Amino acid sequence: MSIFLRIWLAFALVLVLGTYLTIKTLQEEIKPSVRQAIEDTLADNANIIAALVVDDVKTGQVDTPAFNEKVAAVLHRQLSAQIWQYQKDSVAQHIYITNAKGIVLFDSQGLAVGKDYSRWNDVRRTLDGKYGARTTRQDPQNELTSTMFVAAPIIDQQQIIGVVSVSKQSKLLQPFIERAQQQMLKQGLWVVALALVLSGIVAWWLRHGIYQVAEYARTLSTQRQTKLHFWAAKELNSLVDAIDKMRQELEGKNYIERYVHTLTHELKSPLTAIKASAEILQDELDEANRQRFSINILEQTDKLQQLIERLLLLARLEQQQQLSLQDVDLSELIKKLLQQKQSVISKKGIQIINHLSEQLIVKGEAFWLEQAVSNILDNALDFTPNGQQILLNASQENSTLVLSIENQGQQIPDYALAQVFERYYSLPRPNSQKKSTGIGLTLVKEVMVLHGGSVSIDNYQDGVRVVLTFSNS
Repeated sequence: MSIFLRIWLAFALVLVLGTYLTIKTLQEEIKPSVRQAIEDTLADNANIIAALVVDDVKTGQVDTPAFNEKVAAVLHRQLSAQIWQYQKDSVAQHIYITNAKGIVLFDSQGLAVGKDYSRWNDVRRTLDGKYGARTTRQDPQNELTSTMFVAAPIIDQQQIIGVVSVSKQSKLLQPFIERAQQQMLKQGLWVVALALVLSGIVAWWLRHGIYQVAEYARTLSTQRQTKLHFWAAKELNSLVDAIDKMRQELEGKNYIERYVHTLTHELKSPLTAIKASAEILQDELDEANRQRFSINILEQTDKLQQLIERLLLLARLEQQQQLSLQDVDLSELIKKLLQQKQSVISKKGIQIINHLSEQLIVKGEAFWLEQAVSNILDNALDFTPNGQQILLNASQENSTLVLSIENQGQQIPDYALAQVFERYYSLPRPNSQKKSTGIGLTLVKEVMVLHGGSVSIDNYQDGVRVVLTFSNS
């Protein structure tokens, strides 16, 4: 199972469980809350009625037909009340009045007149000067058959002369309770759905961040790249720092080991040739052979010097973390390099076709750009036959500048095209059949990567084309 699914499922499990427990708890609180609200209303009604019927109770008028008709008219009046989604058409309350001994004087349902209610909590507690209320079920197993009674004292000259009890059946409250529970459940489900989507986004973001760190770690050893940074993930940044520090420590050790190994390998061939030539020179030789072996020693010494110089350059480039950027005119830089190489150009009779505009400005460090372009021109001069051409072209679109250097002559074999930028890989020069240090194009690639650009090399109809792409954005 992927880490995305694990994180998301963990979020979902906690969220669903937490929401279920919360909704269940809140729904259980709805019933007592509604009952408390109804009880508060019944208490108000009972006290209002108690104040209105004081004179009737005192004069014994509560059991008269006139009083019954008046109360019946109030309780049976037609209503048209839209309470949220519930339509209320009639008054749904039951009223009874007792005297100071708890004997029922009036019952709006006409069922309890004359009965002794002095033992019921609503009446008994009210006659004792306390708050009186009770809930009674017709069916002890069915909560919906319960009725809530709230009483208020009928007071005359500081004396309790009777009790008014107002009641309401629980089944009449049920529509409000069910609607509140349904609304809460719907809102809870919407919240859960939205939270699952958001948690999925968070889980994907964390997974994406981890994958970015993994990809960063995988590519560190194969290419130079900007250090990874997350704006809102301190832990991921700490992991990137740890990976980067470990890479630097390992690279420092591997770098030395690799250079010692490769340098030893590359120095072996020239040193062997120098040693052999020196040993032969110790014998008696004619002037022609002595000159030949002396020249061989000088050539191999020059090769060693070039190898060491370019290795030092490459080592310096690979350790450079940041460039000192400035505006560099490639057109002027190339003119300068062509002047420096004019002796080779003239000797081989090579024609330089320069189609570059007067100014080609790029952002970079002049020293490294000069090293890169110089290596490309050296290769072009080495592989261009006498009397042939080297063409310089450039194009610019928005913030991208493309410089191409084409030389007529022998094309690069297909098998070698994918290896030309590898360290120490070199092809024999057409005239001498000797190989170079094999570091020049490696250095070119490193320079372009450090400048945020790229380099490519391919064959075209008359020879070889090298393309440098710069981005000034």
